[in-house]
Amino acid sequence: MMSAGEENLEEAITISKRGKRELRTIFARGKFALIEYRDPITKEKTENKLKLVLLRDDGGVEEFFIIPLKQANRFLLLKSEKAKGPKVKAWNPKTGKLEEVIP
Repeated sequence: MMSAGEENLEEAITISKRGKRELRTIFARGKFALIEYRDPITKEKTENKLKLVLLRDDGGVEEFFIIPLKQANRFLLLKSEKAKGPKVKAWNPKTGKLEEVIP
């Protein structure tokens, strides 16, 4: 017998590269910020790496470095050992001001 909400599970089914059927499930939700690194004087990008800061709805914070690989459209995702959190300040090029990463 199906419980409430299970009648449309087919819409959440995906097929893996190995041909296995898998159910997409929500692990966590929240807000995010994507940070790039620039020279403090020229404001030009210094590296291609990015940092992804995730603030989960349950208050948890995770941070990942996204590093491009030589192969096009391929990236290495490294979890930061020590999350600094969403209150860290970053410069916003659109406003020209310092802001909390996730307000």
